[in-house]
Amino acid sequence: MMKYLKYAIAITVTITLSITVAYYHGIYTWESSPQTMWIAEGQLFDATNEKPVSNPGILIENGVISCIGNSCDRPSNVLVVKATGKSIVPGLIDLHGHFFSGTENKPNQNIPTMIWQQLKFLPEVRQNLIESGITSYRSVGDVMPAIMDLKKKVQAQELAGPRLFIAGPIFTISGGHPTNRPGIPQWVIENMTVQSDDADDVTKKVMTLAEQGVDGIKVVYQQGVDKNGNIVMPRMSQNTLMALGKAAKSQDLWLAVHSGSTEETITAINAGVTTIEHGIRHGTLINEQLLDLIKNNNIVYVPTLGREPQGHLNIAALNKHNIVLGVGTDSPVMLKGNSSFHAELSRMVNAGLPDVKALIAATRNGALGLKMADKLGTIETGKLADLLIVDGKPWQDIHTLKNIEKVVIGGRIAYNKDDID
Repeated sequence: MMKYLKYAIAITVTITLSITVAYYHGIYTWESSPQTMWIAEGQLFDATNEKPVSNPGILIENGVISCIGNSCDRPSNVLVVKATGKSIVPGLIDLHGHFFSGTENKPNQNIPTMIWQQLKFLPEVRQNLIESGITSYRSVGDVMPAIMDLKKKVQAQELAGPRLFIAGPIFTISGGHPTNRPGIPQWVIENMTVQSDDADDVTKKVMTLAEQGVDGIKVVYQQGVDKNGNIVMPRMSQNTLMALGKAAKSQDLWLAVHSGSTEETITAINAGVTTIEHGIRHGTLINEQLLDLIKNNNIVYVPTLGREPQGHLNIAALNKHNIVLGVGTDSPVMLKGNSSFHAELSRMVNAGLPDVKALIAATRNGALGLKMADKLGTIETGKLADLLIVDGKPWQDIHTLKNIEKVVIGGRIAYNKDDID
């Protein structure tokens, strides 16, 4: 009996070790450390305006852009990165994502494999985000506490990935979006939503989430009505929305609101929204009153054309009124070399947004949506060293933005095409 017990223990230990090795082998961690770096040559599009300049040299120290220009005092141990014939642009910011909602659909992937990937915090998704040039990613609704755990591990540099800015759960009501989405398990809904129409209750929940470390609050304020005028998807009361806006402001959190109609969006603006998610939907054209409200309140409009294809009808009007546009994909689904983020940029340009403004939307405006414009979004002294070296001039042709040579996050070379080729 003891002999068989020893065999059983040995087998168990072997299996456990094998699983552990397999787990850490594919978890995707950083292979390099932040370095003191001098980026020389090439053209610099710093996103402070719409004009590129000849790169005067960028010094990166301790993860921050410490100096720009020929007068910089470069340390002797500096790593020189030459961008000869290339362009240097800020890192990209995805303002609307749901990290755990997706990997590329793989028909042959079985349930255990899917669970295994989730346990490892989707290493392939994190890697593909980086390779697509996305250095900051805003989650506007994910399963708790998993998204919080992932954020902490990325912040602690235990895992590799873009900077994460999270809302945690989605504020909605019973029967409201996304609780009515078919195919989503109930336990997922329960762990990614706060379902309440009580102003005091949601205020307390915002305070709790702020203590836990969320960066913002996501709210659904959209009603669904059928062709007969019957409400098929309820929304929270205006009073509850106002309470959420007040609570978010008191904690200096951004407020992202998913609305639908013109009237709902106006109410969201009055509640103190930071970003409008999806925009005016279902082919409705945006009116002058709403355009003025958005502009006068410095709101970032995130159209997510991949999710709301008729939203392209409003891009020209938004651009004409100089509305601050952000880029959001509504999914982390990635296809190497053709990410959902770059596809979204193409849709925006095809809808009438100039290429240079699409690049600004993907960088500087994204930082505004994160309430991080003092640290991200442009290449300036004192800001975090998140930038890309690309083969092309994306301010002239946004499609060249996918030709990424290097990705730098916080002074670390997070992706180097030369290492892949």
